[in-house]
Amino acid sequence: MTTVKWTSDLSVGDTRIDDDHKGLFQLVDDLSNANISHDYINLILDRLKRYTIEHFSREEEHMRKVGFPGLKAHLKEHENFNEWLETIRSTYARFPQSPFILGDSVNEYLQGWLRHHILTEDMKYRDYILSQKQDS
Repeated sequence: MTTVKWTSDLSVGDTRIDDDHKGLFQLVDDLSNANISHDYINLILDRLKRYTIEHFSREEEHMRKVGFPGLKAHLKEHENFNEWLETIRSTYARFPQSPFILGDSVNEYLQGWLRHHILTEDMKYRDYILSQKQDS
């Protein structure tokens, strides 16, 4: 399965957030190789849940701190992702016999979502921060 890697064009200019994003890409890569066992897929999905909770909290706090005007919409993006992830986790718990099908579709969604979210949504607050620095 094709995996997606973090590249410098995905940098939001904040080392901590960029490191978080690199970790998320690693989890997606791990999931793409997780068709080995039901337990391993569950482990990766659990890690993904914990990791996104921590990352989203850190990112949202950073946005609050800088007064990002798009915070409400960004929170909704995170909320939608968390709902999607919970649906996947509960579906996989009910139908563990389909690791290959579920694994492939989840991996494709995650790859697309992660790149889109960073390149579109996260770049909005990066651009806001840069504009605030130029104004001061």
